[in-house]
Amino acid sequence: MTPELPPHLPLGLSPTPLEYAERLSSAWEGPQIWIKRDDLTGFGLSGNKVRKLEFHFAAARENGADTVITCGALQSNHCRATALAAARVGLECLLLLRVASGTALDLAGNYLLDKLAGAEVRFITPEDWRVRDDLMAAEALRLQSDGRRAHVIPEGASDALGMWGFVVAMREIADQGGRISGPAPVVWHAASSGGTTAGIGWAVERLALDMPIVACSIGDPAKDLEVKVDTIWQEAAAATGASVPATRIDYNDSHIGGGYGLVTDEELAIQAEATALTGLIFDPTYTGKALVGLRREIAKGTYGEDHNVIFWHTGGGFAVFAHDFSRTAFAADRGVPDV
Repeated sequence: MTPELPPHLPLGLSPTPLEYAERLSSAWEGPQIWIKRDDLTGFGLSGNKVRKLEFHFAAARENGADTVITCGALQSNHCRATALAAARVGLECLLLLRVASGTALDLAGNYLLDKLAGAEVRFITPEDWRVRDDLMAAEALRLQSDGRRAHVIPEGASDALGMWGFVVAMREIADQGGRISGPAPVVWHAASSGGTTAGIGWAVERLALDMPIVACSIGDPAKDLEVKVDTIWQEAAAATGASVPATRIDYNDSHIGGGYGLVTDEELAIQAEATALTGLIFDPTYTGKALVGLRREIAKGTYGEDHNVIFWHTGGGFAVFAHDFSRTAFAADRGVPDV
């Protein structure tokens, strides 16, 4: 069993549905694919990040904060969700957004929503990103000197506090998974900052769930992801007095392509094919790249008709509008892309 949860502030709509993707399963001629619809946690707050933010915003309120500070890439789903959640509960929001020198900053996708929510945005370079925690701490001290109080939320809200959002999410899966007949389902999800993976892995052991876990990296080497998750587990264990989970996680870094946020026309075409088969929108950077990874593993024969897969839709569909789909296969003839 899991220990008592820390306080949380309800922001998202949950539990989210677990839906069978019949047409996608048939077309891809592999496992039975079930989609965990975390794109339905809300409209502006859509995605998995809101689950973690519920715990961070509760902590911010408890500590009397008037501002939240966080960081991410220009099209960060986490930053967009943070900005909109802050607007909803009446807190100021400061975002440190990573951009490469000379990058054209189109007011589109998540960045547009950050601005609409009234967030203050400061741009940092990839070099600055290496010391992002120090930069956020410095901003918090600056606000403190002005008589204000800030709550700092790490990248992706991925720490021993945000992790609990996915312990709750896996309780939903434990209740919903009884609909799935046959072999234990593989939980396939996009992995980056480690909080989602850490929460899933923690809950699988504590809830005694027979569910293999695949963390499909969207940018980092597998060994780096493993270190991130283990660090979160160590922090959570120290905070609760619980033991560090022994959950086995398959960290798959075979599908990162060009790296974080870099998506090829072929990858966009696979995502577009999935949309045509499901009616769902897939964020190219996170959910979409994880979906490409699953498609390729199916093509390799990793998963066949005797498997079940729970594909975690982590939301973030607004980022679709910041990518160019004009050269994808579907734009020409809706042909099925090669994998």
